[in-house]
Amino acid sequence: MKILPILLSAALFFAACNPAKKAERTFGSDFFQHWIHSHEDDGADYRAFRSADFDFPPARGREGFEIRKDGSFVHHQIGPVDVPVVVEGKWTMKNRYTIQVTLPGTDTPPFELHIADVQKGMLKLKH
Repeated sequence: MKILPILLSAALFFAACNPAKKAERTFGSDFFQHWIHSHEDDGADYRAFRSADFDFPPARGREGFEIRKDGSFVHHQIGPVDVPVVVEGKWTMKNRYTIQVTLPGTDTPPFELHIADVQKGMLKLKH
């Protein structure tokens, strides 16, 4: 019977260390989706991204990314002739409002996304 409290404590410890759980507690479940840059909504100190199902006005290519609960990250870069280039990587929580992204196998060095706000349908990144 003494093993049950130990197993329960270990399970809670590992759940607390899970980056997706930390991100969900901080930003909510809407954080995990495909985000597309909505330059029309950018502010002086942030870049705005809307969920992929938003009805965007026409534009010559839009950068985007997917943040997934399993720790994977998909960067949708603006490519030649406005066709997106898809690059897969990983994300981790660096601190409460910052995620670090790595795109292995590319020349892109690890970079950080500083989260200013997450609402239903909109994510804002600090400049």
